[in-house]
Amino acid sequence: MPNHPLSYWLSDTNATGRLWRSILLFGSNTAAYKFALGGALLEVASKGIESVRVQDLAVPFAKRICDHLKVEDRQATNPSSSFLVACRQYNAEEIDQDALIGSTISQGFRYVFDAFHQVAGDDVPQRFFTVEGSGGSRVIHPTEQLLGINTSAAAVLGGEVEARWRLVETAWAIGVSAQLLDVQIDGATEDLIVSRDLETRKSVGNAKWAFSGYQDGKCFYCGVELDTPDLVTSQTHVDHVIPYSLCKLMDADVDHVWNLVNACSECNLSTRLKSLEYYRVCHCANISR
Repeated sequence: MPNHPLSYWLSDTNATGRLWRSILLFGSNTAAYKFALGGALLEVASKGIESVRVQDLAVPFAKRICDHLKVEDRQATNPSSSFLVACRQYNAEEIDQDALIGSTISQGFRYVFDAFHQVAGDDVPQRFFTVEGSGGSRVIHPTEQLLGINTSAAAVLGGEVEARWRLVETAWAIGVSAQLLDVQIDGATEDLIVSRDLETRKSVGNAKWAFSGYQDGKCFYCGVELDTPDLVTSQTHVDHVIPYSLCKLMDADVDHVWNLVNACSECNLSTRLKSLEYYRVCHCANISR
């Protein structure tokens, strides 16, 4: 797999966090169900639950979809999904939780269990859960890979899931690929901002969480781990790769995501000069986004 474009993410079967990130970052998306399942699985795993009935998993899964529908109504490339209709009805108090769970089991879970582990057309080398049974009698068994994710790591991975979800749902709403979004940073809040048109700007979440997954929870420069909620929120800096001091030499807006990375405080505050090799690595990182 050394020549595979995702070899860094898929080649090490012991790198649980990296394999998980590959699914949520690079797996195909026709609906937000993968993100909802990822969040629900992390919630289950953080409690050490070794098996969960499909009825019980349906609750945190559907709740995440319902919550996101309140922010962005487009949660799939096909907006006519009967499951999404049920979620909207639940939000409008037109159906109760039992009816929502029934729709989740029959429609929401219809394809997502089979598709969850697929990246670039193949399953990742380690699975995070198995499914026993069929229909409403299914039982989901988290594997040792999922159960081995501790509470702190689960919180970070969960934050990354939400960040990726916000970008994808915004792309669907606008009608473009997530890779084509015009995303820049609000320097005061460190929120990522998408411009829908010349007059409308929309926050799609905090930059640190959005970059964390793509950088595998590490400082872009030195590779030190930034893999706890506290390290992400208080010890991680969003750094301009090409600094403001060079702006006058460039005809470009350096506040866009192509020029932004997560860095540890030591690297961000250093004044070291950067080599051509350094900028080559930056270019490769942008291609992966």
